[in-house]
Amino acid sequence: MARGSVRRRAKDTFSIVVEHGYVADPETGKRKRKQTWTTFKGTKKQAEVKLTELMNDLNKQQFVEPTKLSFGEWLDEWLRTEIQPGKRPRTYETYKAVIEQHIKPALGSVLLQNLKAKMIKDYYVSKGPGLSQSTLQQHHTIISGCLEAALGYDMVHRNEAKKVRGKPQSEKDNEDVVKHCWDQDETKKFLSSAREFGPQAAAFYTLALETGWRKAEICGLKWDNLDLDAGTITLLKQLTAMGDTPEWGPLKSGNPRTIDLSPGTVALLRKHKSHQAEIKMANRQAYRDHGLMFAKEWEQMQRRHDTLGHPLQMNNIGQREYAKIIEAAGVRRIKFHGLRHTCASLLLQAGAPPTSVAERLGHKVHTLLTTYAHALPSMQQDAAQKMASILHD
Repeated sequence: MARGSVRRRAKDTFSIVVEHGYVADPETGKRKRKQTWTTFKGTKKQAEVKLTELMNDLNKQQFVEPTKLSFGEWLDEWLRTEIQPGKRPRTYETYKAVIEQHIKPALGSVLLQNLKAKMIKDYYVSKGPGLSQSTLQQHHTIISGCLEAALGYDMVHRNEAKKVRGKPQSEKDNEDVVKHCWDQDETKKFLSSAREFGPQAAAFYTLALETGWRKAEICGLKWDNLDLDAGTITLLKQLTAMGDTPEWGPLKSGNPRTIDLSPGTVALLRKHKSHQAEIKMANRQAYRDHGLMFAKEWEQMQRRHDTLGHPLQMNNIGQREYAKIIEAAGVRRIKFHGLRHTCASLLLQAGAPPTSVAERLGHKVHTLLTTYAHALPSMQQDAAQKMASILHD
């Protein structure tokens, strides 16, 4: 039977003692009652109310051992034991950066068991003016995931992040797609401008638009993935770490895929491969060849430790060359992921079968049709016209 008591330690400070279960005395080996001590600040009546709550939790088998672990300390442990072993390196690095730069400075000193929904809500409000809703939604995912793990280990009573009202919400998928998607005229202007930035830029951005593949997938391609004679390219892995020792990991969709390329894109890739070979030959001592289809050339040598042949800097492609090409083309600025949206939208508008488009992008057909619903009205109109010719002509 569990027992409890309240003991005064100082003015307005009490020790709440809960006796539950038995432990073996390390010296005598005899069993003795297990005690859990909790420091409480307030009145004696309030301490007694807290004792009643703890006893109820104990009887319901919901008792949580008190701990002085801070939220910041638990974030570090959660990153090390839960995220680093089980997530992609890129995801781990992103989570770590968000935690170190934002969450820990604001909430890290709060005791894990003292963190409340109101504190989390206030954090979102304070960050709102400087961060987008999509970014804040990512912060919420991290905070909630961390607290959910703590709940699973009986370190907290509940996941306080789930109690937050008005959680950050990113733009709806369809709104984001339409906002970051070019029409055919804008796409042609962009590609025409890209050709002025050299063979690699011309091939890189044309391939990105033709395949609809993600940034890490394009940046991780090797020449071994390409069959120029057959005009096909195979996606096997994606780039997960850059620098001196690049690393590749599994695709987000999980399944490798091979697609056909247009003759124009094949021609651009041939030209780029020849140009890259010239760079290698002229810089035999300095070039670090990882077999990459797209690697750093002299134009990408922006920092002191940049090296010819290393992978392109994925995290700032949108801020450097890509942004300059957009400006030169005089088209709307869209994020790099918008090239993927543009590919899918243009293919669907041109009447390509959704199954083929989904296979190219590594999507499920249902996801494709939901995400790119804006591209479907023209397909419905085309279908109606065909049925009209069948039924009424």
